[in-house]
Amino acid sequence: MKRDLASLNARFGALYRVWLLGVLMLGSMVMVLSSTSINVALPAIMDEFSMGRPLAQWLATGFLAAMTAGLLLAAWAQAKFGSRLTVQFSIGLFVVCSVLALMATAGWQLIILRILQGGSAGIIQPLATVLIFRVYAGGGRGAALGMYGLGLMIAPSIGPTVGGYLVDHFGWMSAFWLPLPVCFVLMLAGHWLLPDEQNPNSRRLDVLSFVMLTTAIFAGLAAISEGPRYAWGDWRVVTLALITAACALVFFIRTLRSKKPILHLRLWRLAAFRRASWVALALGLGLYGSTYLIPLFLQTINGYSAGDAGVLLLPAGILLGLASFASGWLCDRIAIVWLLCAGLFLFALSAVWYGIWGASSGFLWLCVIASLGRMGIGLIMPALSMASLDSLTVDELPYGAGAVTFVRQLGGAFGINLLTVYLEWQYKSLGGDFVAETLAFERTFIVLGLAFLLALWPAWRLRKLPKPNKKSAV
Repeated sequence: MKRDLASLNARFGALYRVWLLGVLMLGSMVMVLSSTSINVALPAIMDEFSMGRPLAQWLATGFLAAMTAGLLLAAWAQAKFGSRLTVQFSIGLFVVCSVLALMATAGWQLIILRILQGGSAGIIQPLATVLIFRVYAGGGRGAALGMYGLGLMIAPSIGPTVGGYLVDHFGWMSAFWLPLPVCFVLMLAGHWLLPDEQNPNSRRLDVLSFVMLTTAIFAGLAAISEGPRYAWGDWRVVTLALITAACALVFFIRTLRSKKPILHLRLWRLAAFRRASWVALALGLGLYGSTYLIPLFLQTINGYSAGDAGVLLLPAGILLGLASFASGWLCDRIAIVWLLCAGLFLFALSAVWYGIWGASSGFLWLCVIASLGRMGIGLIMPALSMASLDSLTVDELPYGAGAVTFVRQLGGAFGINLLTVYLEWQYKSLGGDFVAETLAFERTFIVLGLAFLLALWPAWRLRKLPKPNKKSAV
């Protein structure tokens, strides 16, 4: 029985596209939901396993780092094994890790399982975009991608809200079993609806480049997080830094010489793409950094429950989606640079406001200012896609989209890592008590806001760049 897209479309009829879109959207949503719902459970996990923030942050950064690496495997896995087997294996691995997490007896076990989950999530999301692009080739592609994007924007809002409620009533383990029912539905539906097309002439995976890049990312994160714990000149930190530099050097040399690299570094030869990448880096830092910091701040300093922290972020997530739709509409009507700068400024304002008045503010004001920051991120997202891809040729577009996503995820992983290190440094240097912890959070929010203000410069420089010849290729 054939399982290619044409055969499946003929078998299931006109509704096949709708069912497939639903499966793909639900699959990506559950992965994003899992990446954000853990944040409201961090205080409970820290208490359960006697973990400090430097170790607990690996539950978020490990997931994002592995997700970043998994993005680079998606195209190869789809061509080699087909979409159905790739998605089924990824969701199956995610489910196994979720079940094992319920039996964990140490914090490091949870961290390893989160890293494996992040890798599986990174593989699924790019495959979903490619399949939607193909199955809606006859029309309706824009609406389908818009609906899919809406699901991805709603998921980060639902995650902390639902996760917070469950953590309050069922404990930290609910953050891991929350996605399981949806995963089982996805595996069953995916068996019938996902195509099973393989490309026998697919390019081989550059295993060495992938291993070098992944090692460089994790070694770099470890060096940053372990520096304050020991000393920046300690042999363990120096060794991790040397491993990062060596692996990164091997990756760059091998990638620049490859005709079919896993990450197209030559895209950064374009000034517009370089400047858009700085904005993407800041976007990852802000989106994931604030999603990590705000629930921790609300529970640690303001004394809110996990459920309250999740509810506070719900309106912010809804406004993020609305702002993103508005930004997409405005991209065709005003200069993109204004949307980028407005979004960066709004988020910077929100972060600095949290740093100055967050500890003394009531629930409503905290919700309003968090919503302001999310509106800023919503304005940035579509505009950034336009700014980063508009300077590329038709052949470069798929590689450019993947590269920008890679940079954004990398900004999230290293952003959470650096923010945690700075938070702990401030906490210890200010005395290590509750007042010191409050001041440490405030200063960390201000640093986050300043980072977004710095991104205004590369964003503003995108306003007058000439467009290249569209006939060239990578």
